Amino acid sequence: MTSLQFLSVFAQKESQRFKLKVGVFLFLIQDDRILLLRRYRTGIDDGMYVVPMGGHDGLEPLTNSIIREANEEANITLRPAQLQVCHVMHRLHPMPDNLSFEQIDVFFKAESYAGVIANMEPHKCDELEFHSLNALPEKTADFIRHAIECLRKGQCYSEFGWGNHR
Repeated sequence: MTSLQFLSVFAQKESQRFKLKVGVFLFLIQDDRILLLRRYRTGIDDGMYVVPMGGHDGLEPLTNSIIREANEEANITLRPAQLQVCHVMHRLHPMPDNLSFEQIDVFFKAESYAGVIANMEPHKCDELEFHSLNALPEKTADFIRHAIECLRKGQCYSEFGWGNHR
């Protein structure tokens, strides 16, 4: 088998391999307060509080993904050196109509940034402000609440949505 044939077979096998979606999340923390946004008219978890987040688009480092999302959603500029991975979650993500998918969530913590926080996506978010880590809004999404608890315990990995939270 030539190198080109091997690469062709390898590429075909890789294209059929199971793939996981990767989400990136920002824990922007200042004085025991965390930046939360309330989802609005997205069709998923509307009215629930989450942190700035997004999907990894591929062909970019994860730090670039969260830097891009933080700027698109909250008008802030972050540098890779300001980010620290603080938690990784393997999550089964429920969807409407009894559908679900699994994904890997990477949570980054930052305590400094440049810019002025502003809601840059009012069509998806109707509130963007800091909330006490000790008194999260009642409607904080369960997986976000879980990830914040893991952060506080120093737990670097968890699984969520599989019927048991570890």
